[in-house]
Amino acid sequence: MEDVTNPEIPEEQTQEPTWEDERAELTQRLETLTTELHSQRVSNAFYRKARAAGIDDPDALAGIVNLSAVTFDDVGQAQGIDEILTAFTSAAKPREPRSIGGPFAPNYGERAEKTSEQRLATAAEKAKRTGRPEDMVEYMELKSKLKSQN
Repeated sequence: MEDVTNPEIPEEQTQEPTWEDERAELTQRLETLTTELHSQRVSNAFYRKARAAGIDDPDALAGIVNLSAVTFDDVGQAQGIDEILTAFTSAAKPREPRSIGGPFAPNYGERAEKTSEQRLATAAEKAKRTGRPEDMVEYMELKSKLKSQN
C-alpha cells in the first residue's frame, strides 16, 4: 500500500495540537489580558485621583510620570498614586501671572520717590544732554516751581 499523506502539506501542520500547546497559548493570552487589565485599572485610578487633586490635564501628566509602581491592595484601592500627585503638585508651584504692559522691574512698586532737588538735577542733566527746547522749558518750569515753594 502507498503512503496517503499529501506531500504538499508539511508534516508539522498535519499534527493535532496537544493540550500542552493549547494550555501554553491560553496561559499566554491570560497573562496578556491580565497585564492590560492592570494597566487600565491604574490609568483609571490615576485619572480619577488627578482630577480630584485639581490637575487640569491628567492624560498629559500620565504620559510623563511612571505608573509602574502603582499597586492595588486587598480592597482594590490603588496604592502609590497619592505620592506621585503630591510630588508633582509640590514641584509645579503656580507662578504669579504677569500682566501685559505692566512694569518690567521686579521692585517697581517699592521705588522711592525722588526729592525735588533730585528731579531738578535730572531735568538739568537731560536739558544739557539733549539740548532740546522742550527739555530746557521743563527744567526752567521745575526750577521756578521749586523757587516759588521755598
